[in-house]
Amino acid sequence: MKTKLFYIPAMLLIYCGSAFSQDSTPGTQTSESKITFKVTTDVVSTYIWRGTIASQNPNIQPTLAIVAGGFELGVWGSTDFHASYKEVDPYVAYTIKSFKIGITDYDWTFSNPSYFDYKNTTTDHILEANLSFLGTEKIPLSIAVNTMIYGADKKWDKNSEGFSTKQNYSTYIEFGWAFKSFSALMGVTPANGYYGAGYGKIDGFAVCNLGLSSVRNIKISPDFVLPLKGSIFVNPQAESIHFVIGITL
Repeated sequence: MKTKLFYIPAMLLIYCGSAFSQDSTPGTQTSESKITFKVTTDVVSTYIWRGTIASQNPNIQPTLAIVAGGFELGVWGSTDFHASYKEVDPYVAYTIKSFKIGITDYDWTFSNPSYFDYKNTTTDHILEANLSFLGTEKIPLSIAVNTMIYGADKKWDKNSEGFSTKQNYSTYIEFGWAFKSFSALMGVTPANGYYGAGYGKIDGFAVCNLGLSSVRNIKISPDFVLPLKGSIFVNPQAESIHFVIGITL
């Protein structure tokens, strides 16, 4: 039996569409209630996610979202130019002042022929709860806590050398600091799971992601600036290093 989790984003989308139609009436929109659509695309030389290698090939990563005040409902995706990697991640988030809370629905394996199978024992999906402090102008420090709460994130059974049926609750905590010309981050995981060295390898707390990034805005025309981002990531637990170049359209 399939769960109804998929229909939650769908119902929110219908609600937003209804709200957009109502707010489109002249004289009814306010700065707080105005609904807008966000469309962006990143192109990266390698897809590195939280210190782990998602795809070694260049990837295109589009975002389509509806934004209303602090509320955002969208879909983020990634696919490489060889059609060997595919990811589709619906998400919902709410931002109030310097805090952001949300749920993301990850799916990057597609081993299950049905994308809409949300049964906990068979689904490819991983639902993650995330809470972030975005920082302020005076304190440009960000903190994000992300925990996988449902789906394909299962505990590793050392006796059978395979996955059990119990949730692993893989958690990634990231600290970021924005400097004038670059930004830095440190990501940690409190226990064995998806991050760092991967399931079943190293138990306990570990630093799994150190990163430095800088952005250069290239002026293409008086009305168009192309952001070029360079990043270097080091995973101390997995003893790996990655250099990534990306552009945002």
